[in-house]
Amino acid sequence: VSRGLGDVYKIQLLAFIVRELADMRTYQALARRAPSAAARALGAMAADERRHAKRLSTAYFLISGVRFWPEQRAAAAAQGALLGALRARFVEEQRGEAAYLAAADATADPCLRELYRDLAGDESAHAWQLRTILEGL
Repeated sequence: VSRGLGDVYKIQLLAFIVRELADMRTYQALARRAPSAAARALGAMAADERRHAKRLSTAYFLISGVRFWPEQRAAAAAQGALLGALRARFVEEQRGEAAYLAAADATADPCLRELYRDLAGDESAHAWQLRTILEGL
């Protein structure tokens, strides 16, 4: 990876890592507010988001030689009614899928392309899981 291109990838990866960790905290907060079956699904989604951040952090390390893992902040406050917050998450998962697909299309790095496409699939699956949760409430 050329230096200039590597810098672009590093900036992009940092943003994705921070976003995934914020998503993790949001799902943890929503799980505390949801009925038990929905809470389990939301807790599993929080764990998925953490795994996404770890995978992205590993890619960042491979490109930069620096291990990046931001400090844990307080849990994100899931604002509004539970149904509205779940709807907002559905929209964010769709946006996340689109962002990863765009990043995959824009990268010349085959490993990053595969990672981004894999994560896009997970984001799509999360949107469908949220839809299923909403149908059950």
